[in-house]
Amino acid sequence: MESIIESLEKFGLTRYEAKAYIGMTNIISGKAEEIAKASEIPRSKIYDTLRQLDKKGFITITHTRPLKYHVVPPSEIFKMKKEELIKELENSEEKLDEIYNDQISEIQAPVWLIKTSENIINKEIEIIKRARKSINMRIGFLLEGEGEALIKAFKELPRGIPIRILATPECYINGEKLEIIKMFRDANLDNMEIIETDIKFVKIVIRDGKELFRTIVKFTGEEKSVLPETSVGVQNRYANICQNFDERFLNQFNKLKNKENKENKENKENKKK
Repeated sequence: MESIIESLEKFGLTRYEAKAYIGMTNIISGKAEEIAKASEIPRSKIYDTLRQLDKKGFITITHTRPLKYHVVPPSEIFKMKKEELIKELENSEEKLDEIYNDQISEIQAPVWLIKTSENIINKEIEIIKRARKSINMRIGFLLEGEGEALIKAFKELPRGIPIRILATPECYINGEKLEIIKMFRDANLDNMEIIETDIKFVKIVIRDGKELFRTIVKFTGEEKSVLPETSVGVQNRYANICQNFDERFLNQFNKLKNKENKENKENKENKKK
């Protein structure tokens, strides 16, 4: 009983309000005197306690004479409160992240080196999850399992965050062919645009124009197959550098997009003829 009272107090209830709500779950509905008895609350306190529970959404009141009080099911209460708590935490995270990102550009941020494919992929996902405005990527190759991890992270982003990708059609990992463009298009994300271009040997993630992550790797053989064990990631938070890369990316992306749209339009007109 005490642990339940403590849980309800975390939802903003006083001790009397928590006890009254617990008592009401035993009788479902009743008059004030009945609830006071079931909850072991003094009658002098019960009316104000029930009024507060009604304001907080834990009970409803039927305005008869005398008043009758009805408990809102615990499943509804806990679902509502969990949603409120999650929203509150997400809002706090977003505000704190904005403060953090604004301040980090004010200091002399170092460049971090990340080694091993697993650590590189994890760092990319971490960066993507911090996105609030945009994710822009150049993908000339992928590491093993990286495409699936990126798509999963993209799906968890709010749909209002645009994802723009310039990518080469395919790459090879340890001799195995991977179709990059097809993989991302098959994800069917309405906030993601992907344009084909020849950028082999390049992979960059740019987050909100404030954070940049570049992966360097060695290639082998005629097909220039990726050697994952040689990969090194470079994380950069210098504001001027990140913004410069982001602007260059957007210029190239928009030019290629306009060119692609023009070609598609011409193809449609030729088909009509």
